[in-house]
Order: sequence, then structure tokens, then C-alpha cells
Amino acid sequence: MLVAHISDLHVPASGEPVPGAVDVNAALHKAFTALQALSPRPDLVIVSGDVADAGRARAYRRAAEMLKSMRRSVVAVPGNHDDPTAFAAFLRLIGGESRLPAPDLCSVRDFTALRVVGLASNLPYTSAGGLDDAQLDWLDATLTDAPARPTLIAVHHPPFRCGIGFMDRIRLVEGAARLECIVAAHPQVLAVLCGHHHRAMETLFGGRPCYVAPSLAYGVSLDMRPGGDGGLAPEPAAYRLLHYDGRRLVSHLAFVESAGAARPFRLAEVAGARA
Repeated sequence: MLVAHISDLHVPASGEPVPGAVDVNAALHKAFTALQALSPRPDLVIVSGDVADAGRARAYRRAAEMLKSMRRSVVAVPGNHDDPTAFAAFLRLIGGESRLPAPDLCSVRDFTALRVVGLASNLPYTSAGGLDDAQLDWLDATLTDAPARPTLIAVHHPPFRCGIGFMDRIRLVEGAARLECIVAAHPQVLAVLCGHHHRAMETLFGGRPCYVAPSLAYGVSLDMRPGGDGGLAPEPAAYRLLHYDGRRLVSHLAFVESAGAARPFRLAEVAGARA
């Protein structure tokens, strides 16, 4: 099974560029053109939050059109930029509602080879995230009820410190320790998928991979100076492709734009490179 893990689209309400700002519309056009051209096509698309930039209904309608162009099932979780009411309507637009009883904006979706559990980590009045005991109780019970079902967990806010101070202040600040214990207690969890940091990151969390997908809209600088403020980074946009063969999950970092077409290997060139 092939899964496209994308994040932080920050879809504007308007298709018009904003003078002096990052041209998010152009970036998203390039990104979805690249995603649609993938061969083989992904079987599933997971969006790990910040679908819209300002939570406006028009932005979610535009995002739904982009995602429907993939002609694949979509699982989406909310980010700190997402408006809860508008995001719930967006889930209905893309057919992303939970197939089992779930807390608000959370979901359980079953596919051919695996299950995806989506969590809602928004906290009011802050860009940081959290998971309360009720949501974590539900997650634990959901995993307990299907111990043989390979499962991905999607949550917007990364539940670990990454060393970038301004991002660490707005990570998953509530419920991370208990989430890690739950992940560790359920062997069927293949990985935890996150967004929010606008950079690719990987670590172990509860003994499982935790993959952060970069943003399709714009990057954030790798500023690890104590007290560093960071900023927007003109780095190549990218996403993750997850390959699951029933035994092993492998994450590939794929770039929206390449430096050129791939050249076929030639045995003579390979032999010359080794000489």
C-alpha cells in the first residue's frame, strides 16, 4: 500500500497572490501537479493539519477541490490554523468523517492493508497542541479493540522536542507523555504522522517511528540557536510517501520539484564510478 503523507497546505481563501507574501497558491499548484503525476498513484492521502491558513469556509472548499483531484480516499486531521466548525464541514466535503464513534474531529478509517486513527490536537488561543484524557482514553480503547490491525496515528503537533526552540514551544505540550505510553503499549501501531513544523523530521516515539511531513506551502528555517526566532525558508517543497508491504513501513521523502529528469543507469558508468 502506498500512502501520500502531506501537511500544512495553508490554503488561502482566494486564488489571487498577495503582494509581498509567499505565493502559496503557486506552490500548491506545483505540489498537486506532482502528486497527480505519481506512478504508481498513492492508494491513500493523509493530511496532517493546517489545511486552511485562516479557517475560512472558502479556503476549505478550495482545499477539498485540490484533494478530490487526487481521486483517492483522504484522511485529514485539524491543525492550529484550522477552524473547528469549518473543518468539520470540510471533512464532510471530502468524505473524511470517522467510520466509528469518535471525539470531535477525530476519526477511525479502515483501508485494505491498514487502519488510520486521526487525533485533534488543537488548543484554544495558542499555536501549541494538546490531547486531553478523554481523547487519549478513546485512542487507547480503539487500539485495544483491534490489536491485529496495523495502524497509523495522525496528529498535527509533533509530540517531541526537536531542538528548534521556537517550534519546541508550540509542540504537543499536553498529553505527549501519555500518548507515548499508549503507542508503546500497542504493537500494531506502525508510526505516528505529524506536521506543524514545516520541516521533515524523524525520531522514535514509544518505540515506533514518528514522521513529520514538511509543508507543501512554505518551509521554516533550521534555526537551532538558543533564542533563535527562525523564519520562512526558501527550501524545496516536499512530502512523504509511505510504502507498506504488510510487514514493514518505509518512509520516502519526495520533492515537489526535481533538478531534472532521471537518467537510466548504465553499467559502464557505474563500473567507472567504482574504479
